[in-house]
Amino acid sequence: MRPKQLILLGLPGAGVNAQAAALADQWQVPHVAMADLVRGAIAAETALGLEVHPYAEAGELIPDTLVMKLIRKRFEQPDTMLKGWVLDGFPRTLGQAQGFDEWWSAAGQPPATVAHLKANPEFLILRLLNETSEKPPISAIRDRLESYQRSLAPLLEYYQQQSQLVTINASLSFAEVTRDLVQLGQEDTGAAKLIRDEAELDALLASEARLVVDCMASWCGSCKQVTPSIDKLAEVYGESVTVRKIDFDSNRQITKRFELKGIPAVMFFKDGQRLETLTGVKSYQEYSAAIARLLA
Repeated sequence: MRPKQLILLGLPGAGVNAQAAALADQWQVPHVAMADLVRGAIAAETALGLEVHPYAEAGELIPDTLVMKLIRKRFEQPDTMLKGWVLDGFPRTLGQAQGFDEWWSAAGQPPATVAHLKANPEFLILRLLNETSEKPPISAIRDRLESYQRSLAPLLEYYQQQSQLVTINASLSFAEVTRDLVQLGQEDTGAAKLIRDEAELDALLASEARLVVDCMASWCGSCKQVTPSIDKLAEVYGESVTVRKIDFDSNRQITKRFELKGIPAVMFFKDGQRLETLTGVKSYQEYSAAIARLLA
């Protein structure tokens, strides 16, 4: 079984650190928090700790070279290599993301899943206000969120291009967010397997005479209602029709390509040409009828 490897990203108030700790505890894997690595190095007065201390004390962004040294030192330990890990507080820059991926790949490790804990800024403002006793001005909180969003945007774009990104609805309760994160680490046992990226989709369109593709997302409640029907289609019609799923968050370009109006969207292809699309929650009978038309 592949070790669980997850990077959590999100704006202040999204609960990234708390979710990372809860998830690592549930999975029984190391929780690696960049803030803890920095504090530990400073407290131990290591050479690296002395280098990062001035930046941490001033509240400034620590240079990428120093951050990568902290990360590599921690990830070279056997527990992360063998058991997996949950990481938060890193990366903060595109250079850090690219540097880690290059180093981790060179170490013979598979790419990590990256979960974006996403919530409406107004929701995060209210949550941050409730978490503090000082009650800072709302304008100051909004400026802080906007600054974080500007630094987060290139990371999300990068991980989406690498087909590593999934989005989790962080506006839900803590337990519900944890539940959705836990599902990311579960083995895909459904009959309808996952299409990794658009290149794999194109290969299937070229090779499969009849193809059904469910465009879905892990955070989408309606998609979860449709999943049992899609898996049943794969079981019942597997010998004559190829039934697959594709993650919307990792492949947003297909929305424009196929002019999808929402998700879940189940597309039916014959000889590479799309015959119809069923959008929203439909009954198994409706999906089965569409396959009957596909086979006609």
